[in-house]
Amino acid sequence: MKKRLTLAKAGVMLVPLLSISACEGDSVVASGPDTIVINATVYPDASSGSVAEGFAITESKISAIGDVATISALATEDTAVVDLGGATVFPGLLDAHSHPVWGGRKLLYECNFPFSATPEELAKTIGECSADDSAPEWIVGGQWDSNFFVDNDISSPREFLDAVSHGHPVVLSDDSGHHSWANTKALQLSGIAGADAEDPEGGEIVRDAAGVPNGILLEYASKLVESNIPPYSHEQTVAAIAAVSEIANRFGLTAFAEARTDVPELDAYADADQKGLLTVRALLYQQSFSLEVPAGSELPVSDYIARAEEYQSPNIDARAIKFFLDGVPTASRTAMMIEAYTTDANHSNGGHGTQMIPTDSLFDSVSAFDAADFRIKIHTAGDGSVRLALDAIEGARKANGPGHAVTLAHAGYVSDADIPRFKSLGAAADFSPYLWYPRPIINSVIQAVGEPRGSKYWPTKDLLAAGATLVAGSDWPSAAIDINPWPAIESLVTRKHYNNASDETFWAEQAISLDDALTLWTSEAAEVMGLSAVAGSLAVGKSADFIVLPIDPHRSDIEAVSDIVPEQTWFRGERVTSAQD
Repeated sequence: MKKRLTLAKAGVMLVPLLSISACEGDSVVASGPDTIVINATVYPDASSGSVAEGFAITESKISAIGDVATISALATEDTAVVDLGGATVFPGLLDAHSHPVWGGRKLLYECNFPFSATPEELAKTIGECSADDSAPEWIVGGQWDSNFFVDNDISSPREFLDAVSHGHPVVLSDDSGHHSWANTKALQLSGIAGADAEDPEGGEIVRDAAGVPNGILLEYASKLVESNIPPYSHEQTVAAIAAVSEIANRFGLTAFAEARTDVPELDAYADADQKGLLTVRALLYQQSFSLEVPAGSELPVSDYIARAEEYQSPNIDARAIKFFLDGVPTASRTAMMIEAYTTDANHSNGGHGTQMIPTDSLFDSVSAFDAADFRIKIHTAGDGSVRLALDAIEGARKANGPGHAVTLAHAGYVSDADIPRFKSLGAAADFSPYLWYPRPIINSVIQAVGEPRGSKYWPTKDLLAAGATLVAGSDWPSAAIDINPWPAIESLVTRKHYNNASDETFWAEQAISLDDALTLWTSEAAEVMGLSAVAGSLAVGKSADFIVLPIDPHRSDIEAVSDIVPEQTWFRGERVTSAQD
């Protein structure tokens, strides 16, 4: 006989029993659930609005949810009983914007140092990596802070690396992932070491006083060097995906969006999924054309549709496309801004940033992919690119009618006049990376953009008040140390750094409630990622993707949220991680 438990929680309203049958079509499963989870504090959508005591799982789906007595009564002698002893349960979280392949490769194969690395620390790390007998030919790694060359007087960046590279070509990414730092050998092997090297469209080769490349490559200029780095093998990429899948699960993530995916990476995702190594749902945004592709010669939409159909699986959705419209609003000043950047000794003309896609191509492509039922993500880090992207969405809506929410990635700067347009056009603000609290990259942004508008960054509360859809993602490994969502959730509520014990805030007026913050990683993310039928909340018929937490965030100090490490993560009704593993 199964043990029936009760859970008394004063002041808690229990959600009613929604169903006691598991559905495969409309059939009723008569043999009882495979698993019941009882004696828990279950927040079906992670918000504090309703609470249940348990739920049943049948064939990997939630088949009932309600109080302990009702759920316990469903069990048969073959049902596994998971008694959580009052622990808190949330649905699995979703990261709406990250770069898992890059992050996994970085962890497994690259030479890494923290964003805060000093010149001495960086030189020591690169020297050790390049002196290692097992080092590959090219030393690839990162990531240097956006203000590294503002805060440190380094006369020749390439010669700085030459001194510690032991004859290897070296290429290092910055914290944004948009720019590269290369030594002389890497520049030589790429054919851009001399003063005659030409800037590519959408990029800049930074030069010394004699006009010779100094090793810093901005935006598309980075590709001139990166294209010469030997590619990672298929097996290495599969291993990277498997590693990040496990890491994501340990943080409580059961779905993520890969913000830029090429064909070899699509192949690796498919292989990882077939081998059972992908324990998350992955929305894979295919990489669109760039300025490197002559106008008019872009791949037709039908090619992207064919890829989406080829790689579709229960855990993979590739009917999604990514466009890079601008750069980043750091010291590089490449994000498109409505008003000019500040001027300084190195920037006599502030400029307005860089537009990466011609306006006509952007409008035509957004409309075409919207008509083809693709989920669209547009990189828009400046208020100028946000406005242009909204114009493109408006064109698509006029041509096609309502469609999927188009996400504007890194839309931290938004003109007041454009805030209402998000709701009216069905656009979503994709708030990533985790930059809504004081940190070094914020300093670089504010210095470049200038005050007072520099601090008016990430208008979270204003957008929510205007009825806009918001989602969040780590953008890891760009500007984020890991894919952990919990510090970001806390900081959306406090607008403080999550672990430096400082009372300093960043635009504190934009702080939001914990309930609102959680929806960015649950119901809102699921809707934008096309997963609302299976994920984002615990409800009958949805997948049993859930996490068991060591504390109840709704009954704890907000400062405790950033320390959360889930005790268990379940995906498709199976436990994939545990604190005891």
